[in-house]
Amino acid sequence: MRKILFVMLLAELSLPLAAQLSQAAKDSAKIEIEQLTADWNKAIIDRDSITLDKMLAPEYSLNGAVTRSAWMTNTLHHIVTDTLKTLGAPAIAFYGQAVKADAVFFWKASVDGKPVINAEYAVTDIWIKRNGHWQVLIRMSVLSKKR
Repeated sequence: MRKILFVMLLAELSLPLAAQLSQAAKDSAKIEIEQLTADWNKAIIDRDSITLDKMLAPEYSLNGAVTRSAWMTNTLHHIVTDTLKTLGAPAIAFYGQAVKADAVFFWKASVDGKPVINAEYAVTDIWIKRNGHWQVLIRMSVLSKKR
């Protein structure tokens, strides 16, 4: 069911977009998405609300269940991230001007002062380009391996 919803979301995002990206634009976008992912990780660690606000689309959600507002509150006020890094380069696929980026992340953090997160997560981010800027629309994340 999750896969069907994902495919429907990508179809909805890419069908109305007339312009397909050239190979040079895809290469450039891939580098930009990789850098934005690193910037996003750093903003989470630094609790940088300005950067996070720019990166997350207004309709952003985590796993389709945690709203942007709830995610921001948790990230900025309850979760202290010690380490958040991408393990290897993300696999990136283009759908019109939308991008699906799959990666494995290592995340070590505490929630309200208690160290409870120390694991690898399989993550899929859907990025969309609006007004010349990439924003993440949804992050789907599942525990991959505890450490």
